[in-house]
Amino acid sequence: MKKLLPVLTASLFLVACQTTSLKVNSEADIDANSTIERVNRDALLQSENIELPSNYDVKAFNKMRIAAYVENIRFENDAKKTEIDTGIISKLLENELSRTKRYDVLTRNCTSCDYEVAFQAENTVAAGAIEVGEKLNPEYVFETSIALGSVIKKLNDHNEIIFRSLVTTKVVNPTTGEIIHSFEPIRHNMPAKRFFAIEGKFMGGFDYRKANELQEAYKEAAQKAIQVLVNRTMDYYPVGGRVTNFRNGRFAINAGINQGFAVKQPVVLFLSDDGLDIPIASGEVTPKGDAGSGVLFTWKEDDVDAQQVQKKLSAMGKDYLIRNKVYAVSVGTPEDWKL
Repeated sequence: MKKLLPVLTASLFLVACQTTSLKVNSEADIDANSTIERVNRDALLQSENIELPSNYDVKAFNKMRIAAYVENIRFENDAKKTEIDTGIISKLLENELSRTKRYDVLTRNCTSCDYEVAFQAENTVAAGAIEVGEKLNPEYVFETSIALGSVIKKLNDHNEIIFRSLVTTKVVNPTTGEIIHSFEPIRHNMPAKRFFAIEGKFMGGFDYRKANELQEAYKEAAQKAIQVLVNRTMDYYPVGGRVTNFRNGRFAINAGINQGFAVKQPVVLFLSDDGLDIPIASGEVTPKGDAGSGVLFTWKEDDVDAQQVQKKLSAMGKDYLIRNKVYAVSVGTPEDWKL
C-alpha cells in the first residue's frame, strides 16, 4: 500500500550490539529524523489506495502475546554520560505496546535471568507447556537495544546540546531463538536545549552537569523513539475480522478492541475465495469489546469482483456474508492516533 500520510515526529535507530558502525553523534545527521506514518482517511477514498497491507494473515487476526525487553542501553563515546535505569525504559516500551491494544504484553520482573529462554526454563513445567496457574509463555519476544548520544554545538551567543537515540528491535521466536523480523533502524533527535558558557564555565540554561537533567533528557529521547517503533509494529502486524453483516454502507465485524483494533481504525475490505484475497473496498471500524461496526468509504473502482460483491451485498446483505468470506483488515496507524 502507498504511504498515505507521513507525519514528522521522533525516531529510533535500532542498534543490535556495541560494535555497530551506526553513530549517534555525527553532526552531519543531526536533522535526520524518521517519521511517523499515519493513514489519511481522504487517501482511502482513492481507489488506487485500496490495497491489502503486507504481512497480513487471516489466521493471525487476534492479539499477539509478547514479552518486550530492553536488552541494553549504552552511550556513544562522546556523549554526556549518566546512570539510566533500564527497567524504566523497559516499562515505557511495555506500556506503549500495550496501549495499542494489538498485543497482550507479558511484563517481566525477572531478577534471576536476562533472557526469555532462561525465564521459560525456570518457570514452565515442560518445554512449550502451559498449565493453569503457571507462567504464560509469549508467542514472540521483542528485543530492543538503545544507544544514546549527545552533541554540543557552540554558537555565537549561546550553546546548544542535542540528545539523540538509536534503537534496534528484533522479533524472536522464544522457543527456537529464530529471528522472525527486524524493524528498520529509526533515529530520533530531540530539539536543541540552550545553555550559556564563557571560556568553559557554565553560566546558565540547561545544566548538563546534573544527573537528573541528563536522565530526563535521555528518557524523553528514548520514549519518543519507542513511539515510532510502536507505529512500525502496527503497520507490520495488521489486525482484522470477518464481516458479519452489511446494510446501507455500514458493516459489522466479529473483532474489536480485545482483538487489537484501534479506535477509528482504517481498514480495507477483501473477499477471500479459496486462497485468493481480493481487495474490494475501504472503510473505518469503530470497535467494541469483541466486535465492531464500520462505515464503508468507497468501493474499488474498475474492478469486476468489487462490483459484483457490491451488488450482491446490497441485495442480500447478511445472507451473502454467511455463504462468502469477507474480511476487514487494518492498514496502519489511524490519522488521529494519540502518541
